Amino acid sequence: EFIFTCASGDISFCDDIFLAHVVKRIRSEPDKNFLLQSKNPATFSRMTFPRNIILGTTIETTFDNGYDQISKAPFPSQRFHDFLAVDHPTKMVTLEPLIEFDLDVMVSWIDELSPRFVWIGLDSKKSLKKHNIIEPSLEKVMELYQELGTRGHVVMLKREVVKRMGRRE
Repeated sequence: EFIFTCASGDISFCDDIFLAHVVKRIRSEPDKNFLLQSKNPATFSRMTFPRNIILGTTIETTFDNGYDQISKAPFPSQRFHDFLAVDHPTKMVTLEPLIEFDLDVMVSWIDELSPRFVWIGLDSKKSLKKHNIIEPSLEKVMELYQELGTRGHVVMLKREVVKRMGRRE
């Protein structure tokens, strides 16, 4: 459905000249769709992107407290606000690896961002366990999935969620 551009790294780390080259190349392929994703969505304000780009960000939780022990990325609330400020018609949000979150806040964030689609994923690499980070229950993940779906969002479950659902009794 799309070409995941710079999938092995975060586009926020490239300089303006390199980003301009990437965007120029994407503009030369107007019949294709591209995804640019960043854990620092403020980077998207550096330029105007063509309509055939889906801009995406990752939000793992709604809680900022302790997040600096997990990642050097901007706090989740900052990412939400920065992505909300991005004026682009097509957005995507990845909720992965999903960490304990406030359901009402997460749903309201997704409602406000109004992405074309949302991916929900869990800790497939087991990296959270070694840092004693709490994952939400599978029931809570499914509640989020169902609530977003009833609100009209296109939500896709990543492989680890589907796998764990199959193990559930």
